[in-house]
Amino acid sequence: MKKNKFFILIFALALLIMAVGCSPTKPQRPMGTETRIGDNKAKRNNNNITNIDRRNMDNITDMTPNVKRNQVGPGPKTATDITQKNNLVVPKDMVTRANNIAQRVANLKEVNSASVLISGNNCIVGVDIKGNIEGQMTRDLKQKIEKTVKNTDNSIKNVSVTADPDLFTRITNMATDITKGRPISGFGKEFEEILRRITPVK
Repeated sequence: MKKNKFFILIFALALLIMAVGCSPTKPQRPMGTETRIGDNKAKRNNNNITNIDRRNMDNITDMTPNVKRNQVGPGPKTATDITQKNNLVVPKDMVTRANNIAQRVANLKEVNSASVLISGNNCIVGVDIKGNIEGQMTRDLKQKIEKTVKNTDNSIKNVSVTADPDLFTRITNMATDITKGRPISGFGKEFEEILRRITPVK
């Protein structure tokens, strides 16, 4: 009797080990899958290639701070100025629109620099205001920026403007990533979060 119990116990243990060993694993997301936004069919540079100097003729590297990039062209510099001149293939429509808006806003006499994010007909503008340490913006300046945005791109219906330094940095980093053609996972979620921080729902 003891011998039968022993064999049954060993048999049950062997079945348990086989069941665990043969159970399917969770499906893994394939490596290299990118989350795309819209019709983004841009080619990507292979940043894993070694022994290649990726600096351009202006010596702008990936480590150059976004708001201090030495760009050419009229008016103050914007983080979204980085386009084809840096040999990057990027989603042209969104980047071109954002670049045009950012350039026009940065050309306002009250503004040092500007960064722009676009989603559909919504636009978020982050600005660094001249002589403004606290990131406060007058109502008149906000309306002036909104008017400038809508005059520059008539497909924009909703404009949110911020001079908050943290949000400005966040917007600048996102705009730079988009310009460089990097896939941005969760772009919509982050766009909405920034929007909520600028105009909280009451």
